[in-house]
Amino acid sequence: MGLARGRISRWRGDAIAFAIAIGCALAIGAGSSASYADSSAHTARAAAQGTSGSSTHFVVTAAAHRIADTPGIYEADWTARRGPSPFDRIGLHRLIRGPLPQARPEVVVLYLPGTNMNGMIAVSDPRYSLPIFMAAHGVDFWTFDYRTHFIPPATPAAQLGELRRWNNELFESDIAAAARFVIAASGTRKIFIAGFSRGVSFAYLFAATHPDEVRGLMMFDGGIPENQPSAAPRPGVYADDLGGAHLTYDKRQALLEAVIRNPDGPAPIPQFKSARENLAHVVYASAAFGGHGGLANPQGGFSDATILARMMIAYDRYWPAVQDGENSFTPAIRAQLAQTKIPVIAFSSTNISAQWPARVAQSASATGSTDVTVLTRNGWGHLDVICGTQAQARVFNPALTWLTRHREHVDPMHRGGPPPTVGAAGL
Repeated sequence: MGLARGRISRWRGDAIAFAIAIGCALAIGAGSSASYADSSAHTARAAAQGTSGSSTHFVVTAAAHRIADTPGIYEADWTARRGPSPFDRIGLHRLIRGPLPQARPEVVVLYLPGTNMNGMIAVSDPRYSLPIFMAAHGVDFWTFDYRTHFIPPATPAAQLGELRRWNNELFESDIAAAARFVIAASGTRKIFIAGFSRGVSFAYLFAATHPDEVRGLMMFDGGIPENQPSAAPRPGVYADDLGGAHLTYDKRQALLEAVIRNPDGPAPIPQFKSARENLAHVVYASAAFGGHGGLANPQGGFSDATILARMMIAYDRYWPAVQDGENSFTPAIRAQLAQTKIPVIAFSSTNISAQWPARVAQSASATGSTDVTVLTRNGWGHLDVICGTQAQARVFNPALTWLTRHREHVDPMHRGGPPPTVGAAGL
């Protein structure tokens, strides 16, 4: 998610911005873990209800398994059907320290990714991965897959007509079903909701409509859309493609693969010395994010092109165009959110625009809570907040400290329990 892109894309994704930027550049250059997963699914199944009231059955797709090159982090995966189409599915990934979850986890987080993003672990290094970092410090961390994750990238545009109904409310119902599953599986009453980019908007919307399920909000470089009415999508356009007019999806993937395979190898555009330099220029110059490190700032040392490539190659190809101009924050929803008094911590980059940090801060105050923390990271781009070179020290650690401070503020069922097991570092 990012800044407005023309009249339609009020909250367009960083992935599309990346495609546009590259297109412009190319134009210029010419064991017991299995039983735990099954048990968790069985416990939570009845709690996850679809919008029609019927049960949403989350099915284990991968039993708990150790993620390679991590400090003992295990992942278990689930999917659930949400409609008749093969695309009508959502997913969850649970990241924990060790093969078995805590019986009574003190901190449970559901993370909502940005546009074209998903819950898959693209980077396993805790310095650049929020889920891995949090799990390594004892947090029961869940990540979410939107329906877009289940559209094969080779799907022709002519077969994407059903995306015309994939509006914010539909995605919010998916998030609500996932949250109920997470609450039941973890045995807690309330969870923390985290979001990045467009996921921040979804998180605020969920908090407004399900305040009794939210212990706190952890927001990474996003906010609430400006107070404008929704705009209709372009006629006959149902899906936004990650590929652009000057750069096909395949060419985009090829550039990212080149950086991952050999960052110092030849660049697709001859004017650059290496694939790494090519990608660094593209993300820094992204016009949709201000053109000066708004998407990412490797030029300033705040991100590494090889890490960015691993993150961005995992993006999903399509996103529903109906959401481009949609604004679900009606006066009634804003009023509901203001009554929640949910504590918030929000992180903001600065390179998108001069107004961006204020927008992030204003959104953070929308819950009406007096417990609001906003941390601005000067010189940073959008993606630097979640996978930048300083993300661990200046984002992940402060976020963990905030979670630790708030773990018992709302949920009395955990009080009087065993000593804290969640590690923390200072703000």
